[in-house]
Amino acid sequence: MVALMNSLFVEEYGNKEFPPLLYIHGGPGTGSYDFTLHQKNLLSDQLRLISFDQRGVLRSAAIDEKHSLKLSDLINDIEDIRKEKGISKWSVLGHSFGGHLAFLYATSYPDKVNKMIFENAGFDFGLSMRSILKGMAIEFAIIGKTEKSTKCLELAFSSMDIEVKSLFSDFGELMGELGSQADNLYVHALDPHYFNKLVESSPFEKDLWKRAMVHQRKLVEEGAMFNSLLENAHNFPSQSAMIIKGKYDYVMGEDQIYSYLRNRPDTKFSIFENSGHFPHFEEPEKFSKEVKKFILE
Repeated sequence: MVALMNSLFVEEYGNKEFPPLLYIHGGPGTGSYDFTLHQKNLLSDQLRLISFDQRGVLRSAAIDEKHSLKLSDLINDIEDIRKEKGISKWSVLGHSFGGHLAFLYATSYPDKVNKMIFENAGFDFGLSMRSILKGMAIEFAIIGKTEKSTKCLELAFSSMDIEVKSLFSDFGELMGELGSQADNLYVHALDPHYFNKLVESSPFEKDLWKRAMVHQRKLVEEGAMFNSLLENAHNFPSQSAMIIKGKYDYVMGEDQIYSYLRNRPDTKFSIFENSGHFPHFEEPEKFSKEVKKFILE
């Protein structure tokens, strides 16, 4: 079932009597198309799967350039979906930046969240960028751009006092110069260009995918997305949680995993040996099996 609720594109699969699970996509601005394409049939046989494109992203209504977008707007949108669906309590699965949002949602509405799953989540944008920069250094070295490789390493190991927003600017410039080689940083088990090819073959016009740029730019301008979630243990979600880590993923580095597990040692931890950043489509059967086992146990 697909619906447009309050200008948000929301889709639902599975029996309404099944335990509800909300998927929150990353990016910022990626959309949920790739997840539901690979997981809707695998998960909906036992779960009530709900996903959506965040405000201004892909199939949701575009954001007017005159209007702002705040991180808190995205959290409130999630809660509005829960209310609209008449769900008293659900579990939440956040991928990448979606894990950041899942963390914030669970701490903002703790009595509305049953269990949490973090798939290669980014709890600290600065740490994620530094981790990816190390991978970028390798990719630049492979194509013979030694100066760029060195620049990546200088930024990766630069002072932690550097403003994250400033680091993001240099990060984005280098990522642009890396071009299609950057795909090697995110996909391991499949063709490295798999995600981009999925976008190209999707039934959506390119202009819809470009909405991600406006979405991301407005969140960057606000700056709240750059605040680390790892600095105060008292703010960690109290719900039962599972971390899904792609062995070859750079976004969720060992430092972020250690910080989470140190503060929530009862967290289930699952490594996907043949995945990069997208276990949900690099190892789809294993992914769905792990998710259902955790939610239903």
